[in-house]
Amino acid sequence: MNKRMVLMTLVLGLWIVTGCSTPPTPTPVPPTPVPPTVAPKPTDVPKPTVAPAPTAAPKPTDAPKPTVAPAAVSKPTDAPKETGVTLTWIGHSTFVLKTSAGFTALLDPINAAVGYALPASIPGVDAVTMTHEHADHNNVALAAGSPQLLRGLAGNDWAKIDQTIKGVRIRTANTYHDATQGSERGKNAVFVFEADGLKLAHLGDLGHKLDAEQIKAIGAVDVILIPVGGFFTVDGKTAAEVVGQLNPKIVVPMHYKTPDLGASLAGRLADAEGFLAALGSSAKVERVEKTIPLAASKLPATRTVMIMNYK
Repeated sequence: MNKRMVLMTLVLGLWIVTGCSTPPTPTPVPPTPVPPTVAPKPTDVPKPTVAPAPTAAPKPTDAPKPTVAPAAVSKPTDAPKETGVTLTWIGHSTFVLKTSAGFTALLDPINAAVGYALPASIPGVDAVTMTHEHADHNNVALAAGSPQLLRGLAGNDWAKIDQTIKGVRIRTANTYHDATQGSERGKNAVFVFEADGLKLAHLGDLGHKLDAEQIKAIGAVDVILIPVGGFFTVDGKTAAEVVGQLNPKIVVPMHYKTPDLGASLAGRLADAEGFLAALGSSAKVERVEKTIPLAASKLPATRTVMIMNYK
């Protein structure tokens, strides 16, 4: 080996040793330029977020009123009218009958001698009915104005009445004032009123039980006004039998002894207790006011005796 070869071997070995022990220095990468930070303009500064003011509670007047459906209100003209009559007892056998149509009748008007307190006159009377011509049944002056006079008797005989006044049918049936076919006290007319769907019979001074012809003439009735005091008329026992013959729903006793009856009659007439005893349990007894309403739709289910007040 010559000197040239030895030198080349040394140089090569030195290069290898130097290159393997020291890594080559990497080429530096230039940094990415960062743009300068620009301060935001005043207008660019974001406005602070402000929470909305709380909503004020609505005033009472602002609160919506609840919707209320209007109640169904019937006008007075829409309501069905109650039909019926009213009956007022003046005393003895005297009553005032009024209907829903405005008809007013005065039945068997008494005079002051009978003992009951009487008004100076009764206004608005359309008709006065008289079952017979005794003074305690025919005081027509008690009615004010010029009412129509319906007399059940004409002289010594019956007057046949069957007519309609203001929608009220008024008719008569022939009976007697005593139990001997009128030989003692003459004749008596029963008045039957048909109004507002009701049939009401005023028996006047009936003096006997009814026969088949008389029951038929009177017909089916809802209400009867019946004398019960005896002497001049049927007594309590016979009156109870007549009630059974006519079979009404309502019975109103009349022509009997009361605390206000005059002495001449009070000494002869009995009170209503004998009549009530004769009826026994066949009828319910009610003590009612001076004026009572009567309606076809409200008749009692069982027979009822109404003891009316006259004050």
